[in-house]
Amino acid sequence: TGFASRILVKHDGRMFFVKVGDIDWIEADRNYVKLHVGQVAHVIRERISHLEETLDPSLFARIHRSTIVNLNRIREMQQWFSGDYVVILEDGTRLRLSRHYREQVERQVARR
Repeated sequence: TGFASRILVKHDGRMFFVKVGDIDWIEADRNYVKLHVGQVAHVIRERISHLEETLDPSLFARIHRSTIVNLNRIREMQQWFSGDYVVILEDGTRLRLSRHYREQVERQVARR
């Protein structure tokens, strides 16, 4: 497969790898993304759209223009307002699933 298995992170003068399977969710912040791994958030200089292309769609889903989630971390999805849903992760983190991405996420989850 041509998908990333790990992502290089630079922090405090060190460089190390984060395994993509360890990532709970990814949050965009302009030209940066935060890789949320447990209680830690690693910031890397990368656009979320580019990072999304490198991730296996059987493992990760874009749920909002600024959010990608590891499908293995989803505990439940609850309907919210105006077609949106709330995605609740195993650790209790609540993320918004916008209606724009809902059908795609449902297809990805159904394929698992």
